[in-house]
Order: sequence, then C-alpha cells, then structure tokens
Amino acid sequence: MKVKYILFRWFCAGMLACYSVVQVTGQLVASNADRDTVTSYINEKGARDPIFVFNRTKKGDLSLNQSEVCTFKWYRFNDSDQKFELFDEITNVTETSKNNLEEGGYKLTVTYRGETAPRDSFVAWLYLNPEFDFSLYKNANDEVVEIGYRFCTYTNFRINSISEPSSFRYYNPVSLEQCILTNEIAKYTMQPEGNEEIVIRPDKQDNILYLRDYNPPRKDTQYTFRVYDKFGIVMSDRIMYRTILPDVTIEKPRLPYSDPESAPIPVKFTCTPNELSFQNSEYVWRFDSRNKNGDSIVFNYDRLPPDSIEYTYFTPKTEDYQVTLRVTSMWGCSYTTDMVRITVKPPLLDVPNVFTPNNDGLNEYFKPYAVSLRRFEIWIISRTGKQVYYYKGNDLREWEGWDGRIENTGKEAAEGVYFYIIKAIGWDDPPTKKPQTGPYSGSFHLYR
Repeated sequence: MKVKYILFRWFCAGMLACYSVVQVTGQLVASNADRDTVTSYINEKGARDPIFVFNRTKKGDLSLNQSEVCTFKWYRFNDSDQKFELFDEITNVTETSKNNLEEGGYKLTVTYRGETAPRDSFVAWLYLNPEFDFSLYKNANDEVVEIGYRFCTYTNFRINSISEPSSFRYYNPVSLEQCILTNEIAKYTMQPEGNEEIVIRPDKQDNILYLRDYNPPRKDTQYTFRVYDKFGIVMSDRIMYRTILPDVTIEKPRLPYSDPESAPIPVKFTCTPNELSFQNSEYVWRFDSRNKNGDSIVFNYDRLPPDSIEYTYFTPKTEDYQVTLRVTSMWGCSYTTDMVRITVKPPLLDVPNVFTPNNDGLNEYFKPYAVSLRRFEIWIISRTGKQVYYYKGNDLREWEGWDGRIENTGKEAAEGVYFYIIKAIGWDDPPTKKPQTGPYSGSFHLYR
C-alpha cells in the first residue's frame, strides 16, 4: 500500500506539471500616445479595451512584452469586411512592437512555443486625432479690423473660422456594433500680453462667433486666444488690439535752486495720438484744480487735441492733484487714461545760519530754502543796526540770494553776525493777505 501511495503522488505531481501553464503577462501599450481611454463595450474577458489617442500628425505605436518565447500575430480591423485580418507574424521572440500605425483597430495574439493555439489575445484601438481649424478675423498686420468691434463694456474679437474636432469610430469585435468616441471643443481661453490665461465663453451674434474681453485694455495689447479639444490638441491665434487712447506724457521743468514740487509748477502735458485716435469724437482734460470762481479747470476738445497743453499749479494740497484725459470714441464709449499725479508741497521756509562768500564756489550766497511762497521780502541788518541788503519779489526762483556785498556800494560786508527779517505769503494763502513777519527773524554768520 505504501508503494501504491508513492506512485499515486508521483503521478498527480506529473499531471499537475503537465497542466500548469505560464500566465500571459503585460498588456498592449502605446508609448507615444498623448491620451488614452477605454471602449464603451466590454470584451469577452469582462474588461474594456484601450483606446490610444495620438494628436496632430503623429502615427500610432503598440508594443507588448512577455517573459517567455512566443509567436505573435498582428491583425488589423477591416471596416469593410468587419473583421480582423492578419498582417504580420513574428516567432521565437519575447516582445513585439509596431510603429507608424494607421488609425483603426488592432489585435495581437500570443502563442507559446510548443503550443498550437494562442494563449491569449489583446485588442486596442488607435485614434489619430488631427488638428482642427481656428483663426480670428484680422488684417495683414494681425490687427483687429472690424469696424464696431469696440463697445462700451467689452471688446469683440470675431472668429474667422473654426471647425469641430473629429470624432472616432470603432466596433465591438464580437457584436460588430459601431461605437463612437466623441471629440469636441473643451474650452476657449484668452490671454492678453502680460496677463494670465483665463477661460472664456464665445458669444454668437447674427450667426457669427465672437470672443469678448469685458475689461478692454487702455493700451495697445497683443492677445493670444486658444481653443482646446477634449483630448489635448490646442489651436491658437494671435491678434493685436489697437487702443483709441493716445499716449499721454508730462514734462515738469527743472528749475535751479528750487524744489521741483514747489509752487508755482508749470506742467506740460503732451498728447501723442495713434492712427485710431482720429476716430474719436471728444477729448476732455481734467486738471483737478479750480479757478477763482471755484469751478473745475477743464479743457474740452472736439476731435484731436493740440499736441500739448501747459498748465500751472499754484495752490498746495495735502493730497496730489490727479490729472486725467477722457477720450470718447465715435461709438460713444468713454475711456479714461491712467491718472497722472502732481504734487505741490505746502509752504516752507528754512533759513541757513552761515554762508561763506569767498569765491570758492561753495555756499557763496545767503538764500533761505523756500517752498511754495507767493511773495517774499527780506531785510539783512548788521550788528550796528544798519541795513546792508534788501530784496522783494514774487518768486524766489528768480532771486540768486545775497552775495555778501553791501547794497548800493558793492563793498564786501565784514565777517561777523548779521540779522534778517523776512515777510512772506504762501501759495495756500489768499492773494489779498498781507505779508506776515511772524517767526521769520533771526541771525546768521558770514565767514570769508
């Protein structure tokens, strides 16, 4: 009985060895695919077959690796006959691959050495997704050309042409039922130069599609519009938006011995129109200032304004003056330039305590540092009480200062202590106000 038991165990082990199989491993892969998805049908294994998507002009590829030497047979689905047809056979290898494959269905069977029937088979579909058409309506310079594309709250960019992305047709290999993998436009985006890309929705008007910017820029801007399909193809077009706003610059003169923000400040505003500015109907300058009647200072021009406008700021303010140019287009839409800020400092008087008129080019004149003074009057007196210098004027920028010589004689004043008395009115005071001496008196030293 013991011998029979041993023989039975050997027989069973031998039978198991004969019928144990090497499992097929791996799956069909497409290393160059841009996207992948699965079929809508379920195959005989209870799973879904892969669909590999190759975008633009790329051809398809498929490959499979095995751990044992096999015979691989490649089949391609024939749409007309509705069946897979053999087109290649490779023997005694562990891996196989195909490149430059056309769109359609492919089947690969795996037969191990010593066997006559395939151990397993794999099916995959290749979708070669072509580019679709997308372009904007523009001129030869890639600029917006459609009259009326400017509206008060948005800017229109007309789509010249656009086509729907192509869908993919495939079949259930068992039932031969036709299936469709739909492709469609997934999103539109807009990116003005210097800004982030944002998703937008097209608008249709009179059977024409428009892409719109509801915050149109106030300067010439290049736009990039992109259209994405469902599987990652991106079609784009660029277009230049030309603003109707002219270029606005300001010039403030550099005056010697003066703070550039001291009143009065003559400012030159220069307006440089572009070719689209000629389509505007009104230009309005606002200088954030008032005349003697309390009315706002406004310059209003039909059509194009003069090349430049000069305006002088006299009255100091705690906040900056804000200058704007409002442009009204021929379509009745108003655009306002970025604000130009003009600072006018409040009155200030700072008197030095020493000066050295010795012809060395340094500190040669006695001159108080003054800001925004309307009128100024100064007396300089010696220690003996004699007046040695007097000046009166409406603008200290025109006064060089005291050079250390006694008035009316040209003689050099002696070294020592001198006294000053100053009367002044600031530009923030009424014009009728009388000069005040206040604290503006003191002493200083003259050294040679």
